[in-house]
Amino acid sequence: MQPIRFLLLASLLSLLAHGFLYAEDSIPKWTEDEVAQTVKQLWQDYNPRKEPLNVKTVRSWQQDGVNVHYVIYNVGTFKGQLSTMAAFYTTPLDTKKKYPAVVNIHGGGQRAYLRSSVEYAQRGYCCISPNWGGRVMELARPGDLNTNWGAVDPTQADPSGYSSLQPGPKKIDPFESPRNNHWYLLTIACRRAITYLESRNEVDANRIGVLGHSMGGRLTGFVAGCDNRVKAASPSVGGSGFLYQNMQMIPKSARGLRGDPNLFQRTISGES
Repeated sequence: MQPIRFLLLASLLSLLAHGFLYAEDSIPKWTEDEVAQTVKQLWQDYNPRKEPLNVKTVRSWQQDGVNVHYVIYNVGTFKGQLSTMAAFYTTPLDTKKKYPAVVNIHGGGQRAYLRSSVEYAQRGYCCISPNWGGRVMELARPGDLNTNWGAVDPTQADPSGYSSLQPGPKKIDPFESPRNNHWYLLTIACRRAITYLESRNEVDANRIGVLGHSMGGRLTGFVAGCDNRVKAASPSVGGSGFLYQNMQMIPKSARGLRGDPNLFQRTISGES
């Protein structure tokens, strides 16, 4: 029996060493020569509907005349580890009807919007607000699940990542790439929120919009620009392009960035 056990253990270790037991990533691996040079190339190999959402409901309740659900959904697998997103999902009380829906994206330093998501449901919308920043969810209880980015981290723990293409321990590619920029993964998370809305019987999938404030406004532009499921977009105090170029008559007004500025502006800048 001992030799058999040894062989089984050796086989298992061999599989691990070759990566056969790791989950397949949600995006293809690139070589440095395969790095996307345009927005179209950046998104052409990604399908936000391909993988199951594996939705978990932490808790549901009624508040101010609407339904509220605290949910977790899969964003995807990156560098062999699963990324999951916490969100509030709200609907009108009568879920036998079809409603338009919105992705309600929070700004920097904030968390998933409960109050405004409730207000949208009161107005006759279904609404999902992803907690991309990972802060403790409003009304959370001890032990409640929250956003878990796994092996990557596009949150404000590293603010420079919003203006960078450079590699790092929590980045996707080991060379300069637009996929190393925080906005890339955050855009994926919001596109998966659209997939969540599509999966709901009470949502009219032909009437889905995106809105956000500040950093949420930037994300609104990114999501609407690469996902044709979005029928309306409303960014506020964010979403403009040309932030990395000097404004007329204001020298040195351009934001600094890390990496090839031309590649950045072609692939992951607001105007691209």
